[in-house]
Amino acid sequence: MNIYEGNNWTIVFVDWCQEFVGDCIISCDKEQLSELSDEDWKELGKLEKELERVCKKIFNATMFNFACLMNNAYRDNEKPHVHFHFIPRYKNELKIFNKIYKDKHFGYNFWKWSLSKFKSQKDIFTKEERIKIYQMMKEEFNYK
Repeated sequence: MNIYEGNNWTIVFVDWCQEFVGDCIISCDKEQLSELSDEDWKELGKLEKELERVCKKIFNATMFNFACLMNNAYRDNEKPHVHFHFIPRYKNELKIFNKIYKDKHFGYNFWKWSLSKFKSQKDIFTKEERIKIYQMMKEEFNYK
């Protein structure tokens, strides 16, 4: 489910899991960071800034983690591609779909707890609710 598709970058909404509300992947087809042009970097910055605006406006996100980790492609013997994880973080509870979302590890590395099924952040949303989150973000997203 793409929020944006451009010549260089695609923003993929993480519809399979919204453990962090607004979680997206900004992806391109380059294999190495060193292959990114100045224009690629400039556009990436603008896209990230627009995602921040969207998540602040719709969900009142407090801050954002932005990470490029390419280990899995090499480990899994896949063709690597440059992609960044955009992870909104929430200091305060978010009330959405008659649920209360709490970023239980706010202020900590977002993957620090991911290997523990007891300590990891949980996705509290149904598939239909994740689709609604996507639609809200897609409608608000305005990159020029």
